[in-house]
Formats: sequence, structure tokens, C-alpha cells
Amino acid sequence: MTNDLSLILKKYSVPALFLVLALAMLILGLQSKQDMTYIVATVMMFAAGVLSLLYSSGKITAKLLSILGIGAGLFALVTIILSYTSVSSEVAHQKKYDACVKEAQTNLRDIRSAQKAYAEKNGVYAKNWEELIDFIENGKIPFVQAEGVVPSRKITEAERGVLYGDNRAIDVNMTELEALKLSRSANPAEDLKEFKRDTVMVSFMDSKFKNKSAITAREKAGFGPFNAKKLPFIPMANGKKWKMEVVDAVAMGEDLFPAIYVSGTLPIARIQGTKPEQMYFGKLTTNDTSGSWEQ
Repeated sequence: MTNDLSLILKKYSVPALFLVLALAMLILGLQSKQDMTYIVATVMMFAAGVLSLLYSSGKITAKLLSILGIGAGLFALVTIILSYTSVSSEVAHQKKYDACVKEAQTNLRDIRSAQKAYAEKNGVYAKNWEELIDFIENGKIPFVQAEGVVPSRKITEAERGVLYGDNRAIDVNMTELEALKLSRSANPAEDLKEFKRDTVMVSFMDSKFKNKSAITAREKAGFGPFNAKKLPFIPMANGKKWKMEVVDAVAMGEDLFPAIYVSGTLPIARIQGTKPEQMYFGKLTTNDTSGSWEQ
């Protein structure tokens, strides 16, 4: 009796253990929603356990087991190829998605910068793409040319007379405005002769998009030269445009501010088969211009 039990354990313990383990892994995989590669692998393990158990019990011959094993091997090879193809497709999709998001963020940042500059000059945001593009290509903005630094000292009594003509206390260091006024006086001090602050009008396009740092940043990101006419279009979306909405005045306490909201749906989803996300910046109820990617 003992010998028979020992023989049964030797014949069936390993196949049975393999079968139970495979079944447990299969159930766990289904409950935790593992990918198809995992499910196929556990099914094959379960099938191998069944075949091993049948062979140990004498239900199938060694020849039939070999044939079934070869078939299982071929099936495994096909599964590996399909899995590799699936993974490669997912990697390619992820790279395309990342490139789309990166370009879309840059696109929206450029629109935001241009609209802010337009609003600073005109008091409201550009209402359409034509106005904004014309401003980018032809508009000018004030630029302060600065030379020299504010001396780290208090003004003298003589300088106080030039600036104020009174006897107010001299108890703080010279301010930038004081330095500017004194530098333009008839006889400025030696440390103020090279001090200059002049406001000139410069091209917005040149100052924002054609300076060396902007050009270098686009090159490093893999983008081509800046083109204002491409700003309205969502990257990789086959000509679909961002939706731009503006309000001339929104009440914020006792003050009024312009508001803007630019939005659009990306053409590529983060995960294949899911709904693509929306990207935007701004709000129409406040003067907040933060972007969805910054939150």
C-alpha cells in the first residue's frame, strides 16, 4: 500500500503541481486584467500541465506527446512574434504621442506669448488668427536698452538739490529712477556718466522668435524654423485648428482684464484605442493663462 502511494506521488505530484500553479496564475491574470501575452503564456502552461498529467497516467503516448509539444512550440513562436509586433507598435505609438504633445505645448506657449504681447500693447487679445499672425510678423514692442548699473551709494546733497530742490533726508541708496535722472543732468557724477536707460521699439518677431536662444531651443527640440502661419494648427492633426476664444473685459474685483481660452483635442491618444486628450491654456472667467500641461 505504501509503495503504491509513493509511486502515485512520484508519477502525478509534479504534473499536478504544475497544473494547479498554471490554473492559479491564469485566474489571477484574468482578475487583474493582465495583457494578452500573459494570458496566452498561462494557458500554455495549463495545457502543458494537462498533457503531462495525461502522459503520466498513460492516456497518451510519447509520440502523441511529442507531436502536441511541437504544435505547442509553434504556437508559442507565433505568440512571441505577435507579442513583439504589438510591443513595437506600442513603442512607436508612444514616441509619436510624445512628439505630438511636445510640439503642441510649444505651439500653445508661442500663441500665449504672442497674445500677451498683443494685449500689453492693445489692452485686449487678438480676436482671430489673422490679427495675431500680423502682429507677430509686423508688430513692434517696447524694449529697454540698458547700460551701466545703479551706483551702490546714497545721493549727495548736491544731487538731492538737482532731483528734489529740498532738504529731505538722505537715508537710502540711490534708486534706478534717481540714477537715470542724474545721468541726464548737466554735470552727472563720474559713476553715472555711462548709465543709460532708453526705450526703443523693436520687432516682436525678432525679439521673441528669432533670437539665438529661441532658435537653438527649437533646433534641440527637433522643430523646424518658427513660422507664425503654422501657429493656428494642432500638430499632426491634418490641418485642424486650435479653437481661440477671447473676452475683452472680465471683472476681477474692481478691475477689468481681458481673458483668453485656446483649446483643442490632440490627434493621438496616450494609449492606443482610448480617447485623445484635450490641451488648452487660459480661462474666459478670469485673467488666468496657465496651461493644462502645467497643472
